[in-house]
Amino acid sequence: MQYFTSMNQVDASTAKLLIDASAQAYNAFDKSVGAECQCQNVTSPPGFSVAGSWTGVDSVLGSKSVECFGVVFCSNAAPHRYIFAFRGTTSWEDWFDDLRVKLVPFVPHGSTAAPGDALVEHGFLGIYTDRDGNDSMQTQLFALVDQYNASDKPISELYITGHSLGSALSQLFTLDLALARPAVRAINYNYACPRVGNQEFVDLYQQQPAQTDPATRTVRFQNTYDAVPCTPPESQGYGHTSPALLVAFYEDKIDLKASHAIANYQAVLKCATEAPGGVCVGTVGKLTSILASTTTVCEV
Repeated sequence: MQYFTSMNQVDASTAKLLIDASAQAYNAFDKSVGAECQCQNVTSPPGFSVAGSWTGVDSVLGSKSVECFGVVFCSNAAPHRYIFAFRGTTSWEDWFDDLRVKLVPFVPHGSTAAPGDALVEHGFLGIYTDRDGNDSMQTQLFALVDQYNASDKPISELYITGHSLGSALSQLFTLDLALARPAVRAINYNYACPRVGNQEFVDLYQQQPAQTDPATRTVRFQNTYDAVPCTPPESQGYGHTSPALLVAFYEDKIDLKASHAIANYQAVLKCATEAPGGVCVGTVGKLTSILASTTTVCEV
């Protein structure tokens, strides 16, 4: 596993852009209307506008309800950059408790067979591929990519992002895109990501051409006090993609909810971006941010 501990080791402006987009993806979801994305509640990043949205079947918690799961932003000026931002769960404690650890084959878009022995967590894949009478999230995402590339605003750069559950879905889409649309090279910065699949999934993911280029590879941003990236467990065959940028922050007596919250990731990453050396140390609101090491809560 390759670890970074400074924002100077990644594209800090991209990291800020994408965590802000990930936060806005939550605003498109209203539980009272479920599948209807509330894009009027979304604030686009500067220089971008909302260009689309998609739904998924929430099968992790067993409800099997169709819900808004993400938003697309398009840059206002050419060449056009697109951001696909996946939201996480709004009740992560329940998801954390109920997360299944069953591994199932990952089948790319347009294929009928899984590549090799790549397996992914059953609940994540259910959200991504279940239909429940509608087009699956997977189908919707590829329809959007093809729609944009056939328009007068073709994709120049594609960014994929998400927080928590959304980061897991973002990794499924990133690999899927690499396999089914290899001409579309995407960069993925994601935050507080759980383990998504087995080591064969990780190997397949990191063998893709975009992942060998530092300009387009996936980077996970992980708080070493956040318990969610420790799930599902390695003992069940799960692995993490590399590299990971580690930060370290906690509130009071290590409140696990605070250690996972996207607003706190935003605050600490903003602090790190503005700090000499790209490292945030000190008090950030109610948080204590310290120097990160490669020891995480998963290992203590």
